[in-house]
Amino acid sequence: MRSAQFDSREEAARWAAVKVAARRARRPPLSATDARAALAAVSDDVELHAAATLMLLAGLRPGEAQRLRVLDWTPGAEPRLTIRSDRRERTIRIAPSAASTLDTLLEGENAELGEPLLLGLEGRWFVHRLFRDAMEQAGLDVDVLDLRRAAMAAALEDGTPMRHMENYFGMSKTEPRKDLAPVPDGYDAGIAAVLEAEFAS
Repeated sequence: MRSAQFDSREEAARWAAVKVAARRARRPPLSATDARAALAAVSDDVELHAAATLMLLAGLRPGEAQRLRVLDWTPGAEPRLTIRSDRRERTIRIAPSAASTLDTLLEGENAELGEPLLLGLEGRWFVHRLFRDAMEQAGLDVDVLDLRRAAMAAALEDGTPMRHMENYFGMSKTEPRKDLAPVPDGYDAGIAAVLEAEFAS
């Protein structure tokens, strides 16, 4: 019996996410209007809203957002996130609205540096399932993977050089090449400003 393949809800969620991802890859990027509507639809869930905001306004992958620790967040005038992934570590400046969401998330919390930034969303397919459920309730045809794709499309459409795209979004699967000139300081602030204007203004 086919249903016997799924010995947990997490496995079922993973299978659904894979099927949705394959279908989404053939669709055009999410419009700014739909992206804003998706963020608004999860605004009552502080952690899920923060995760969705990081995927849309900083271009993180779901797994990258889930792996963030409190110590990876640097608030202030030039807010930054350090993203640790299988590909390579990167530190980027993020859009003011994303920074504000993280400040709200941690406000009044006595969080330790090693704690998950998005406490309660650590399960591998948790974000996919919770986001999908929220979108179904809101009547929106948006998947969690659409958020990162929308961020990348907005930056590319603004004319962001591919080298900057690779650094900001962690696109390259290879080790950095020494013969390539490093990206200029401030490139990430430019991308953060594009995402802010596109999805938060």
